[in-house]
Amino acid sequence: MKYTTGEKVFYNGFTMEVQMFDELVLPEETKDYYALILFRGMTVEVQSEESDVYDEFGLLVLAPEHGIKKIQILDRGPDAVIQTLVFSAFGLNTNNRNGFPDSFEYTILNEMKSGYVYVQPGVKLLEIFTEYFDNINQHMNITQGHLWPCLARSYISELIILLTRNKYSCDEKKVTEDETEEKLKRVIEYFQYSYSRKITLDDVSRKFATNRTSLNIMFNKVYGVSAIAYLNRMRIQNAALMLTNTAMPICDIAERTGFADESYFSRAYKKMTGKSPREFRLSIPHPQGLSWPEAAL
Repeated sequence: MKYTTGEKVFYNGFTMEVQMFDELVLPEETKDYYALILFRGMTVEVQSEESDVYDEFGLLVLAPEHGIKKIQILDRGPDAVIQTLVFSAFGLNTNNRNGFPDSFEYTILNEMKSGYVYVQPGVKLLEIFTEYFDNINQHMNITQGHLWPCLARSYISELIILLTRNKYSCDEKKVTEDETEEKLKRVIEYFQYSYSRKITLDDVSRKFATNRTSLNIMFNKVYGVSAIAYLNRMRIQNAALMLTNTAMPICDIAERTGFADESYFSRAYKKMTGKSPREFRLSIPHPQGLSWPEAAL
């Protein structure tokens, strides 16, 4: 089965191997298609080799060879919502036909050869997951305005990054032993869902009842960089995927990833990667095999 958007308004004959459904969909097992199923206000049963039941809310991440025989809703509340996103690597970038890049950003999917993973985020992260799903659906199925494939791709990439970061954050919590480490993890979680907004060191210090010096000491001890440098590294990771997988203007990417202006974004990007955003974009193929338009540079 092919899960494609079909011909929309971007240009004639354009298809993208991505679909968003406002319902529960169990995709056929393939070698290409991943699925993300977000549900709220319901109880869901997943039947594979065993039967697992998940209550209230969560996200199911399905590998192409997921081994699931059936997913059913056992109980549904009055405000229940379930959405399914199905996509291939090719759906995010035509250069990714052979799979996802071997990078930190897509680690959670690279590690999934088969089966599925259940993710239960905290309340704030659930809000962000919901916002991403709604934005993807808006650009793919409702407005389909200018650059809709790029905008949809950008939100899918951000969603995958957040999933990966959330997975490793959850794993690390199991070994947290002292108050300092716990505070550090809460700051990082805050960065995860707030990186697109203006964040200052004073803001973070006040929010987590610490001071600038102590916060930077904590980050330098564990990660070798200051708190804001860690935040900017997170922003650059997101920006790199948008530069690779979309033709969004660089100024829009700077704004989406929380940089005050394009000039600051360009300096920070070059400092971390050795290339400016423009140089980086020109060094990779356009996601649809075209020439990069001037508006994207």
